[in-house]
Amino acid sequence: MDYNDYLNSISERFSNMEEIKIGESLVRVSYEEKFKIQWVATKLKIFSFIHYIDKVDIGTIENYSSVCTKYASKKHKGLPRGLQNGVVSFNVLVSDFVTDEAIEFVTSRPKKHFSLFETPIIYDISRSKLYYYEGTPIWGSMYNNYLRSYIEDHFNL
Repeated sequence: MDYNDYLNSISERFSNMEEIKIGESLVRVSYEEKFKIQWVATKLKIFSFIHYIDKVDIGTIENYSSVCTKYASKKHKGLPRGLQNGVVSFNVLVSDFVTDEAIEFVTSRPKKHFSLFETPIIYDISRSKLYYYEGTPIWGSMYNNYLRSYIEDHFNL
């Protein structure tokens, strides 16, 4: 399997996907909004960023996740974050070579932001394995089951 096979397999799971330039890279991004009464009537603005890179190390995933999260923070539509709105940034890097430090980074508790969920994710093509934080954060725990399901349903093969 290569990146194109991976992308073809998951693209049908998104209602819209476009290619944008973030920094020097062309990145696939999808945007959607989800609303549930059990989330205390809040709406999640969900950005899914997907990009291929030859090698993922800790510096690469940290920088990529930060840049994607800043983009999501600026580009979400509607009311400001925190006013019945939350923003989710799923920052997926796909690669054939992933360092252990990068895996440790994405499986550790992500950075905290006000009403914004930064979620670095790695899909390792060589191992056919998805890596992300599977714990339950204190802030935003009411979204946790949904977000975990979203990651598995949209980014895993």
